[in-house]
Amino acid sequence: MIEEIFSWLPAKSLSQFQSTSKHWQALLKSESFAKKHSANAPKEEPLNIMLIDSRVFLVRINLHDSPPSVKVAYQFNLKDPDYRSSQVAIRNVFHCDGLLLCTTKDKRLVVWNPCSGETKWIKPRDRYKKHDYYALGSSCKQYRVLRVDSQKILPIKNKYEIYDFTSDSWRVLGVNTDWFLAKHCRGISFKGNTYWVAKWSHTEFLLSFDFSTEMFQSLSLPHPFPHSISALSVVRENKLCLLGTSRIYNPTSDLHVSETTCWVTNSLGSVMSWSEFLTAEGHSEVNLNGLSFLADKQNKTLVYCNQSTKNNKIVHIVRGNEDVNVDPLDRNSTIRPSSSSHFF
Repeated sequence: MIEEIFSWLPAKSLSQFQSTSKHWQALLKSESFAKKHSANAPKEEPLNIMLIDSRVFLVRINLHDSPPSVKVAYQFNLKDPDYRSSQVAIRNVFHCDGLLLCTTKDKRLVVWNPCSGETKWIKPRDRYKKHDYYALGSSCKQYRVLRVDSQKILPIKNKYEIYDFTSDSWRVLGVNTDWFLAKHCRGISFKGNTYWVAKWSHTEFLLSFDFSTEMFQSLSLPHPFPHSISALSVVRENKLCLLGTSRIYNPTSDLHVSETTCWVTNSLGSVMSWSEFLTAEGHSEVNLNGLSFLADKQNKTLVYCNQSTKNNKIVHIVRGNEDVNVDPLDRNSTIRPSSSSHFF
């Protein structure tokens, strides 16, 4: 009866019950309860994870406001296990199933459940490097971490390691590769696999890693593809989404303007199929620096982040002839009209 009652409560209300008893804590973390809660609980306004000033925030993006708004809902604090009073400065975040795989500015690695506060600090097999790539995934309900030791000198020889939580140890995968992982396109977790944009010679392609088989697969990008790739994301239709930008000539204004296009997957597998999802022209040039983005076809809206000149994260909400710029921390926004902006 308790499980049934809890399954109808909003997720925000459930957090207060985790510390009530060990039995309730185990219930709320169980996979069976997660499925029942997903089916019964009232649908809440979605929250988005954002890394700002080396801290993790939950932000609420409301596209129905006029102008659209971005508000900080909550700030998570990652505590240093050696100095409980100090917060850890986070360099990068990888999200998978509600867990965050974080690299820190002092070159440490941690898996963090921000809702419960639980952490698992993972020691390196030898040492971590600033330019390593990481991904978190699962196989047979067991989580694993993939480390890509990315070589920056020629000839390229990327090396790979897998961390297993059960054995609390790393093991080397018997594979070396000579492809580049795109500098500003971090991996994204999607349906149990991790995806990146990679490059070999002068060819760009989609690269996937399956945590069950521990194998890589190269997949095709939309063709033709004259854009520079900015980021990967997932859209509401539960499809993989790719964003690319390019500079095009506008004969009406006799100027070069930025064009941003999103594609979504129709199918995943050895034979890839893509379709154009959304195109925006005439707004400020997208420079996500590896961050994710949101694309809402119904509202014909693109949401992405840029660094401002003051090193703050600025959220851009591009819709119609407006480019709304919002700093989530001070909640000030500006609307920059662009007469040539339009969506197809």
